[in-house]
Amino acid sequence: MLKAQPARQRQGVCCHVRQLCFNTWRKNAATPASGRRLRLSFDNENKPSSEETAVATRILRRLPGGWQALSFVSVLATALALPTATAQGFPLPGKPVRIVVPAPPGGPGDTVARAVAAELTTQLPGHPIVVDNKPGGASLLAANDVLRAAPDGHTLLLALNTTHTQVPHMFGKPPFDPFKDFTPIAQVYEAQSVLVAHPSLAADDLKQAVELSRQDPIPAGSASPGTNSHLYLEMMNHEYGARFEHIPYKGSADALRDLLGGITRLQFDSPSSSLPHIRAGRLKALAVTGAQRLPQLPDVASAAEQGYPALAIGAWMGFFGPAGMAAEDVTRLNREIVQALQSPRIAAQFEPLGLRITGTSPERFAEVVRADHAQWGAIIQQLGLRLDQ
Repeated sequence: MLKAQPARQRQGVCCHVRQLCFNTWRKNAATPASGRRLRLSFDNENKPSSEETAVATRILRRLPGGWQALSFVSVLATALALPTATAQGFPLPGKPVRIVVPAPPGGPGDTVARAVAAELTTQLPGHPIVVDNKPGGASLLAANDVLRAAPDGHTLLLALNTTHTQVPHMFGKPPFDPFKDFTPIAQVYEAQSVLVAHPSLAADDLKQAVELSRQDPIPAGSASPGTNSHLYLEMMNHEYGARFEHIPYKGSADALRDLLGGITRLQFDSPSSSLPHIRAGRLKALAVTGAQRLPQLPDVASAAEQGYPALAIGAWMGFFGPAGMAAEDVTRLNREIVQALQSPRIAAQFEPLGLRITGTSPERFAEVVRADHAQWGAIIQQLGLRLDQ
């Protein structure tokens, strides 16, 4: 979006963007539709600013029929409407807000997304809030969807720390840059994980489970490769000589189902999904990650208390947008999200599940992402984990 500027200056920017659109059309008009790629055309003497480039790209991608349908008429109609379109900040009139979640329906991430979406629906009347589940691919399906979206605030990624702080370290060529390709908007919560086991497992704490695994490997599920639930298992194997046999699933809900059925024997899981089963006696808790005990499980010692300090590390979830978002749109979205998180309904739903609501500023969230990215990078390098081999 064009930032607030004096009318004369804003008019000049709009003229530059129009020229970008027409130059690009002229250069690509002779290219077959199947071979077209969105590359802006400009002369070196009038190189566009990053803001002008972002606006022109957004306009061309929204042409009727998409970029492949590039025509003089569509460029003309869209570019002539530029002053009105670019002056409008988030939210755009009548446009839905899509929250992309790298988790299947019914999982912890989906539950959080739908709770926040319900609050945003009341705060942004006239703008449907749609939760779009895109599980799999180590969060890459969801991440790629959002990083390619228009940076207008209407496509958001609600992701665990895994996506930005762990996955990029597990590829020889990182699939995206977590800092350049995304805009941090707000952290939603911080959480610990709980190590849960099937009641038939002859272990009542983490230490006993480690000793038992050394005699016979214990099948252990995870939400998917590269997630917290996977990395905790690998850390236990590498650091403490456990023999937890990793069995990956396509989401924590699927992994939990097989644990409840006794197909796997233990799993690091989110308290939001495992606490009801612990309370009902269908699972037993052996430990929690982090340095302290979980208030909802006061009798369960932390991994650090049991002699495994490498697991004194937690998790979080937060909202990101594509790169190139206008500062005022980020501020508005942060304000709406933080307001939603302050709802008594959110507190009543999150806190009993062990989720500590944070609702940080974009700046503070960016600091958290950078710090965790460095910490997990060192851990993953030590473990030698790769997802592209």
